[in-house]
Amino acid sequence: MLRIRKIDCYGQLILISGMLLSIPFLYFVGIAIGLTLLGCWQLISAVLNTAGFIHAGYKKPIALYWIFCSADLGSILFLWQFESNLSADFIMGLGWITIGAAVFIAGYYLRIYYRLINLMFLRNELDGLTKSKH
Repeated sequence: MLRIRKIDCYGQLILISGMLLSIPFLYFVGIAIGLTLLGCWQLISAVLNTAGFIHAGYKKPIALYWIFCSADLGSILFLWQFESNLSADFIMGLGWITIGAAVFIAGYYLRIYYRLINLMFLRNELDGLTKSKH
C-alpha cells in the first residue's frame, strides 16, 4: 500500500511540474487544466486516504484539508450558480481568490500526504527492526 501511495504522491508532483512548465506555452489555460486535473486527482486521493490519515494521527490536518476544499468548491459553485446576478468585477475577484486558494490547497495536501508517507515508511522500518530482534 505504501508503494501505491508513493506513486500517487509522485504522480501529483509530476502533474504540478508539468502544469508549471506549460505556462510559457499555454499561459493560464495550462494552469486551469492542470488545477482541474490535480484537484480531481487529489479529491479522489483524499477520499481513499482519509482513513489512513486519521489512523496515523493526522485527523486535524485532513479535516482542515476538507474544510478548505469545501470552502473553495463552495465558492466555485456560488460563482457558477449566481453568475448572471453578480457584477463582473466581483466574479473576477472571487474567481482569482478561488484559483489562488486552489493552488495553496493542492500544496497543503501534498505536504500532509508526504508526511503521512514518511510516517508510514518509518513505522514499517521500526516494525521490521522490532520483529528481527525477537
